[in-house]
Amino acid sequence: MAEELYTYSLDQLDQLEGSEITLSKFNADVAWEIGTYARNVGLEKYPTRAILIDIRLASGQVLFHSATTSGATIDNEKWVDRKINVVNRWGKSSFYIGQKLRIKNVPIEEALFVPVFDYATHGGSVPIRLTNLDSVIGTLTISGLAQEEDHLLALETLKHFAKAL
Repeated sequence: MAEELYTYSLDQLDQLEGSEITLSKFNADVAWEIGTYARNVGLEKYPTRAILIDIRLASGQVLFHSATTSGATIDNEKWVDRKINVVNRWGKSSFYIGQKLRIKNVPIEEALFVPVFDYATHGGSVPIRLTNLDSVIGTLTISGLAQEEDHLLALETLKHFAKAL
């Protein structure tokens, strides 16, 4: 069962998504390690669920893209793209922006003037940041679970690598 992130304030989400998931280095090899780790954890925790894992640079270049099992669909691909658009536009996780809108009780189209067809404020996409760099360099995105589970798997993965690197 996922942690109840819906009860978290924006400050609490900022803390979860802060320095504990900031990496000291990032390149294609690190992206492969992160993606493989997320896939293995996903298989261990959710062996019967089809989870899509995606790691991209902010430029859009895909460094890792894999499903854990059969059953991932084109819908998962579309969710990944829409979640990534949120992170790249606002520099915050897709869950954070979704929580902000839930607190305000305003739909994304009205609050941020963007089409729901291009942006998804559901958990699962988190920014990849480097120590001593303010901008987002990429995204780790999980799709296929409940949005809190997607989000927590992404956070757990980056937290592991922030400590390991």
